[in-house]
Amino acid sequence: MSTSSSENNPEDVNHRSFWMPGNYHRTVKRTEDAFQACNDIVACFQERARLERQYAQQLNEWSNKWKPVVDSSPLYGSLLKAWQCFLSSADRLASLHASICRSLVSEDADRVRTWQKDTFHKKVFGGFKESQDIETGFTRAQKPWAKRLKK
Repeated sequence: MSTSSSENNPEDVNHRSFWMPGNYHRTVKRTEDAFQACNDIVACFQERARLERQYAQQLNEWSNKWKPVVDSSPLYGSLLKAWQCFLSSADRLASLHASICRSLVSEDADRVRTWQKDTFHKKVFGGFKESQDIETGFTRAQKPWAKRLKK
């Protein structure tokens, strides 16, 4: 049975531990990661909205292409009514997809952007105030421990 390198060298485990001085950087980086995740999800919403808009336009074009054909055809009765209902359902579906597009762009993306703006405060020279505060807090909290560890 093989053992991992961390089991062979307990000193290595201590250096990777969150509690060791300076090993909090992954936690501090979560602020930048969360900010980027907000940008990514807004981009995802915008891409989905673009797809919904395209689908709605294609349904409208398709429906507009077939309406004159159906209206000028010699069909009558229930067959004509069924075909007209089929085309009108495509119009309603196009309207639904257009409203999904508007909702994704105007409501959902705006909500994420507002939350992002309220939560993350950029500094003048780059980075975020929250990251600096967290890093300063960790540094101060670990200072006595780091001194004792050096002794």
